[in-house]
Amino acid sequence: MTARVLLRTAAVVLAAAAPALVPPTWANLREFGAWLARPILLPLAWAAHDEAARAGEPAEAFARGQQVLQLLPTWTDGHAVFAYRHVLDATERGTSPDERARSALRRLRTALAWLEDARRSAGPREIELLQAMAFLPEAAAMQEPALETVLAPEGGSAAIADRYLDAAERLRPSASIREQRTFFLPRLAAGLLAAGDRPRAILVLDTAIARAADVREHDLAAEWAARLDEVRRHLRGEHGVDLGAVRADPRMAPLLPFLR
Repeated sequence: MTARVLLRTAAVVLAAAAPALVPPTWANLREFGAWLARPILLPLAWAAHDEAARAGEPAEAFARGQQVLQLLPTWTDGHAVFAYRHVLDATERGTSPDERARSALRRLRTALAWLEDARRSAGPREIELLQAMAFLPEAAAMQEPALETVLAPEGGSAAIADRYLDAAERLRPSASIREQRTFFLPRLAAGLLAAGDRPRAILVLDTAIARAADVREHDLAAEWAARLDEVRRHLRGEHGVDLGAVRADPRMAPLLPFLR
């Protein structure tokens, strides 16, 4: 029996024993069941979502993803990935800047309302969900600049982002909440890459690089922006990108499987 088989066997045994080792509360069992269901449901979720998207039906694609994620209410990364794919969907776009901005606004409001509802089941991951929500308006405006004009009555994308960050700070009063959100983005980008969505993963990295300025330590901000840029350049297909520092950075771990 190889070491790999032994490790897999041990993982299965530990997973089976987990309910006995953890106090069997309903919340624990629900989370355990969701964890087991993800490998089974996710391929079906992406397939259904992408089939509807290829058919030119973004609303149907979003609805299908929503149905699956209702079975995984605490999986905040999954909710964020589906929301970002819906908002940054390039198939539902008009011909004029105004039409594209109105279309982007509809998608943004739909996704934010859905994520707002998902907060009720997010538990301790609610702050991460709020950080993802804070990035969403800015990513949408980066893709469709005319959206910024449409959002002006609400203070623009930055003001909307601030509202979600304020909510996160109320849950966990800390001066670092705002700067921490840029460190959350590799997980979101990895989720998009896992869904085969490289263009939107790159757009998320664009947004993260722009928001790296939120980090109060200038040297840390510059270093983080440089790592994100190296990943972005690699994903764009640029040659000669040295990923040594990226691979050595534990914060980049979610992205490493997609950087081969």
